[in-house]
Amino acid sequence: MATVELREGDVLNIVWTSVQNTPLGRKEVESSLSYTYAELMERLRSKTRRDTSRRSGTEGARFSRVVALATNAMHKGKWSTGADIDRDEVFQRMMSRFRELHTSEYQNITKNAKDSLSYLFQKKSLLKTLQKKELGTALTAIKDRDS
Repeated sequence: MATVELREGDVLNIVWTSVQNTPLGRKEVESSLSYTYAELMERLRSKTRRDTSRRSGTEGARFSRVVALATNAMHKGKWSTGADIDRDEVFQRMMSRFRELHTSEYQNITKNAKDSLSYLFQKKSLLKTLQKKELGTALTAIKDRDS
């Protein structure tokens, strides 16, 4: 194993040999990459931010996943497994999860979850009057926190 130290202004040259099968037989091909210190640092910095969502582990993101499952089930009347649901129970569990959220987590609720909640609010046949009022209050709280 080789150890390489790279400092500002240095260039890293990586050379490797690979074997390719061609119609005329096997052929060894030498390839190379060249990176400056600055390019490597930029790639490392951007990769760590790009590959991980800033909200994936937050309570708001977890609630967003609950919203996706609950609103889909309420719309269809069944879970994704095909089992029947009790819409009242699904709604109450979803809203109890919302009530557990700290207001600072509202910003971590995904746009899709907010859209799903809005769609559920507009769908008159899926909610009872008190449920619609509770959901409306929750949507208002989320929108107020976004502003």
